[in-house]
Amino acid sequence: MTKLNGMSQVTTGGATGKGAVQYTCVTCGICCKGRLIPLTVKEAEQWLTRGDDVAILLEAFSLSSEAVQSPEYQHNASRAAKVTAGDNELNVIAIFAGNALNQCPSLQEDNLCGIYEDRPLVCRIYPMEINPFIELRVENKVCPPESWGRGEIICSDGEANPPLKLLINQSKKADVEDAAVKVAICELLGATVASWKGDGLAVYFPKRETLLGAILASDASPALSNSRWAVRTDNLELRYQLQSAGLPLAHEDASNYVYQAL
Repeated sequence: MTKLNGMSQVTTGGATGKGAVQYTCVTCGICCKGRLIPLTVKEAEQWLTRGDDVAILLEAFSLSSEAVQSPEYQHNASRAAKVTAGDNELNVIAIFAGNALNQCPSLQEDNLCGIYEDRPLVCRIYPMEINPFIELRVENKVCPPESWGRGEIICSDGEANPPLKLLINQSKKADVEDAAVKVAICELLGATVASWKGDGLAVYFPKRETLLGAILASDASPALSNSRWAVRTDNLELRYQLQSAGLPLAHEDASNYVYQAL
């Protein structure tokens, strides 16, 4: 789970083996508050069906022949769908996220999860990271100190334990399989303005019934429409670079999304 939702070789007290990290949930509930929880398409449908809200975050980046051999580019491209922007093609990543900006709607008064058996993959994986380019760092986690140094060994020498590794791979597989579906759903909603990756986030808060209808209407392997995409940035230098490359830029007076610079 990321705070929008860390793997270093950290040795904590009581751990066995070099670089082992031990963790136990102390049911403080803090990881279930003040965040957006990334969901698969199926999880988003379940979230909406329970009567809770899902946000959509859109970010774009160029199809780069120069960076194609970069592991990070390949990772991001596998989670993206190609769209048309002006006379260019872009990669767009759509993140569907359960709205827990106040707190997760399934968090009970006793800080236990009300949907524990059906909780999203990212919650099952926490506090491990799904993104292979983000290290797990205890100091970057919101869990209290007593969560660490006892309980289950969640990773050793930078490797997640086998059950967590299985879940992480399952999440990565869903990211790839859902990429085109999510972007097609966004096009059905008219959500076709994306931020530039690393520069900001374009965040949509569609009505629950509208998003659920679009998910149900989407095919398992959708053909993307002829929607024309645009990029939103408030960075003047980046705006000039994107315009010079022939990419259409969105107006700053957005009405159907919130733009957050990074």
